Amino acid sequence: MGLLDKVETKDEVVKKAKPVAKAAKAVKAAPKKATQVAKKAKKESKIKVKKARPEGLSSDFEIASSLNRVISWWVNFTVNFSLLIGALVMSVATGGASGGFANTLLFAGAGLIFIFNGIVLPIWTGRNLGQYTSSTRYIRGDGSKPLFLHGLFVNNIGVSSLIGFIMVFTQAGKFAEGTTPIVLTSIGALLMILWIVNWQFSRNSDLRQGLFDLIFGAYLVRYISEGGETSGFRARLESMSQFGEKYAQRVEDKKKAKSAASEEKNDEEKTDSESED
Repeated sequence: MGLLDKVETKDEVVKKAKPVAKAAKAVKAAPKKATQVAKKAKKESKIKVKKARPEGLSSDFEIASSLNRVISWWVNFTVNFSLLIGALVMSVATGGASGGFANTLLFAGAGLIFIFNGIVLPIWTGRNLGQYTSSTRYIRGDGSKPLFLHGLFVNNIGVSSLIGFIMVFTQAGKFAEGTTPIVLTSIGALLMILWIVNWQFSRNSDLRQGLFDLIFGAYLVRYISEGGETSGFRARLESMSQFGEKYAQRVEDKKKAKSAASEEKNDEEKTDSESED
């Protein structure tokens, strides 16, 4: 009996030890399972949900008028090319014999101004000096700023077409010299064609969207920042819109005055004709 009791007690100890070991394993496995679940949750949280593309422009925004576009174009043209034109005129007038250092400074200054207005400002603020002056800016349909590449393409398409014209003009008659003139002429023709296509899209679009505007889903709208929205250098840029607004107001006043004068003239002619009858 003593041996049987000992065997039974051993079996009971083993049976009691098994649940304890299972519980210990479960306790050890719990942190591992928790870490695995946390890792899965992190992976799921890292998955970015793509935002829906805006299908059109919100009614809160107003498409820039033709006058705003003209003001923007002339300001950018003056800023980008006035110094360059002056340098070219001086270079032609002096024949390159004198004023070489001054001409070099002028060309360097023209290049820096163009880089600032055509590349730095569009990337930094999303607008150039012409758009600040004309109170316009490019936005997407939901009001967000388009990708910076849009500003680079739109702001420099005119200059690139001019470069393309120079490449075609200077290289078109040199095909016999090798493949380099052919490549340069092809690139120049492509740059010119891009400008024409962009102009045709903008001309025939109800919302005045060019080729790159359609690609990036951007619209040129009237935009006037509220007071205190910006500060420092950007606030000074925003203050440039006062000149454009004043000019646009003068143009509108002249149109209203002309229309009022024409209406008065028509009324006088009607009264004269009625009195004669």
